Amino acid sequence: MKRVLWYIGIILLIVVGVWYGYRRFSPKEKKATVFPISERTFKVERGDIIKTISAFGQVAANREASLTFRSGGIINKIYVKKGDRVKKGKILAVLNNAQQKANLFQAENDYKKAKVDGAASEIEEKRLNYEASYESYQKTIIQAPFDGEIVDVSAYEGDTVSSSTPIVSLVNRDKMFVEADVDEVDIKEVSVGQRAEVSFDAYPNLTLPARVSDISPIAIAKGGITIIEVKLELFEFDERIKSGFSAEAEIVVAEIHNVLRVPLESVVEREGEHFVSLITKKGDKTVSVKVGISNEEYIQITYGLKEGDKIVANGYKLYEKLEEGRKGEEKGKEVMKIIKGKNPKKEFRPPKPMFK
Repeated sequence: MKRVLWYIGIILLIVVGVWYGYRRFSPKEKKATVFPISERTFKVERGDIIKTISAFGQVAANREASLTFRSGGIINKIYVKKGDRVKKGKILAVLNNAQQKANLFQAENDYKKAKVDGAASEIEEKRLNYEASYESYQKTIIQAPFDGEIVDVSAYEGDTVSSSTPIVSLVNRDKMFVEADVDEVDIKEVSVGQRAEVSFDAYPNLTLPARVSDISPIAIAKGGITIIEVKLELFEFDERIKSGFSAEAEIVVAEIHNVLRVPLESVVEREGEHFVSLITKKGDKTVSVKVGISNEEYIQITYGLKEGDKIVANGYKLYEKLEEGRKGEEKGKEVMKIIKGKNPKKEFRPPKPMFK
């Protein structure tokens, strides 16, 4: 008996030691974090939902032109300098053109004389000769094709130039545009007249209002994706904005005001249906809702909730709950298929109880 008691004592000591070691050295359980109500719930409210799409592009002026002579020669005179504002038709530069000018005067006089007493064939001949001389003379001058500002003069008087040598750059900035690239998946939501906000890499704190003024009728491949060029007209002019600047546009493709809205992450979608967790006095309740438009922050609720309802702000737990239910349904269907497969002629019925 003493030996039995001695063994029992040793076993008790071992058990106590193991228990103490476990409590002493094992990692302690962390208490679950309890979030304040304001962090885990959301009160259904009324507000605005503005949906936008982003597009990147470059600033472009109303009209731009790099002007050249239409024939080669030596520059006789340049009449403008950088920064000058000019009207359409103003002569900007001229080549040495004494011969062309003399030919033009002679052709003009011959044409005038022929119109007085010449035969019809002679009049036509002199007219054509006059037009050819005038065209030859025009090739030796550069005129402004539109109103604008001289932004560059890249040649000097006395330079020998060809018909491909750029002489003067002219820009009309009465209107400024952003030529933006819109992804093909978004273009269905874009239409002429939609408003936009444009920001610029050069001036991050500057934002200018704009509107969609034109949508290209063709799509092109660019950078591995298919895009459609959309032109945005800026409503405001800012001297700092230069043609060629990089820009980002936020195009407003949909907006509604004073509607019921909830956080986008609070709504879970399953097989075309949408659900939220409604907080009631008895606990969370899964509620089916109908939704409208959404942006990156909010989604419109058109049915299933009312203003002031409290819901769970993040739907990840609801997602897990619905996912478990879906998996359970799938397993149930699989079991029924197996049972029906064993006895395909008879409909499955649960077994009758052995005792009443």
